[in-house]
Amino acid sequence: MRLEPTPRPEQVVRVNAKLITSSTILHFSSEELEHAVSQEQAENPALSVKEQRICLSCGTPLYSQYGQVCAACGNFIQQEQPSTTTEGPLLSPEGAHWNYQQHTFFDIDNYGFVAIDDEDAFDPMARIATNESLSETLLQQLEALIAPEDALIAEQLVGNLNERGYLEVSIEEIATYLEVPVARVSYVLKQLQMLEPLGIGARDLRECLLLQLEALAEVDDAPALTQTLITHYLDQLAHNQFHEIARQLKVPEESIKEAYHYIRTTLHPYPAQTYSVTQSYGRSGHGTSYIRPDIIIRQGENGLEIELVEERRYHFSIGSRYPLPTSEAPSNDVQRDVQRYIHYHNDRAKFFIDCVQRRWQTLRRVSELVVNYQREFIEKGVRYLRPLTRAEVATRLSLDEGTVSRATANKYALLPNGRLLPMADFFDGSLGVKDMLRELILSEEARHRYSDDELARLMTAQGVPMARRTVTKYREEMGIGSSRERNRAPVKNL
Repeated sequence: MRLEPTPRPEQVVRVNAKLITSSTILHFSSEELEHAVSQEQAENPALSVKEQRICLSCGTPLYSQYGQVCAACGNFIQQEQPSTTTEGPLLSPEGAHWNYQQHTFFDIDNYGFVAIDDEDAFDPMARIATNESLSETLLQQLEALIAPEDALIAEQLVGNLNERGYLEVSIEEIATYLEVPVARVSYVLKQLQMLEPLGIGARDLRECLLLQLEALAEVDDAPALTQTLITHYLDQLAHNQFHEIARQLKVPEESIKEAYHYIRTTLHPYPAQTYSVTQSYGRSGHGTSYIRPDIIIRQGENGLEIELVEERRYHFSIGSRYPLPTSEAPSNDVQRDVQRYIHYHNDRAKFFIDCVQRRWQTLRRVSELVVNYQREFIEKGVRYLRPLTRAEVATRLSLDEGTVSRATANKYALLPNGRLLPMADFFDGSLGVKDMLRELILSEEARHRYSDDELARLMTAQGVPMARRTVTKYREEMGIGSSRERNRAPVKNL
């Protein structure tokens, strides 16, 4: 009998663009997903996002538009929308439309700046994060530029900025409403447009880009044709008609593409979003980062329950004003272009929604398994943490280990006791040992600080064999100094 090698069938995962995009969205932190949703909503007119305002500390729904204290956890909720003045809001003109097709070629670019007084460097209170809204920041800056009697004009201008940072009403309407000369309103508007984020207070996209171009001219040399293209050829740029623009201007097509690349990578169509990316929810204006939970673990009637914050916050759908195309054949080229446009954006919206929902499904499956496995750790403390690896979770859920790693990376869970914990801690088997080590260090006498050798012997005596170098490693990871350093600064009981 001859023994010959026979090929064994193997499962091969074929990587394509859709799989890469789906994996990337799964790996996103909550802040990165928020940015991705905002960007996709701005670029895709078919995607409709209904956002339920929630407390980002505990996930409780909020139904007021303005700043308040969460009734569930007591944390202050930052005001997200510009507030109206005490004299009543000025109604925005009706009939304003946004041509999404014209603006889909722009990238979301985070180059916004926040003005900070030089005196802040010497003011300790200025280092405390305040989480000011954009409207509050703009009004504070305007106070230093305008006369006190123009404060009401500033409030009306800032209060009528939409979510993109554009002024939704005319200066004539504001002048009539406040019974002041148009020239005064125009002057305050010019002062507002000098502030950052660049382009704030513009009436339309063209003015927004020109304001940014003018401000950046002092520090950056834009291509020669940039201003001309923004002023006269913005619609054609949106449709990539480089050859036609070059023919009309009688210049090389490469010059048009160079200016187009500058507009796309340097300028931003939505100035308010450059502020919100760095300011809202996750960060403060002074660089302080705030962590918010992705998963909330609650004690329910049947034990521990899982809730995804994102799943409660976002509700996606395909916009009704961009219906699905019919199967009837278009009668002309224009209709065919419209059909292709609608097909493309509807398919793109469906794919994005599917990727986000797959993220939620994976997060829920992984979280439920981990929480059930580590139930004693959650209820009793770190000493009850059971050994668990991502590979074991992947095997039990029939997932790839990389999928589990992406699902738990940069994610945080809010425990029933109010503690915020990185998902990675559920897989860190050293936490219980570190807790024992910290307890030993806290129990040492002030006259005699344990060396790493002594700590290793004490841990071994308690049934946890440990080498000196392991003690040193864990001690440094916990931010605890050596015995000499502890003589100068004793360890605090955290």
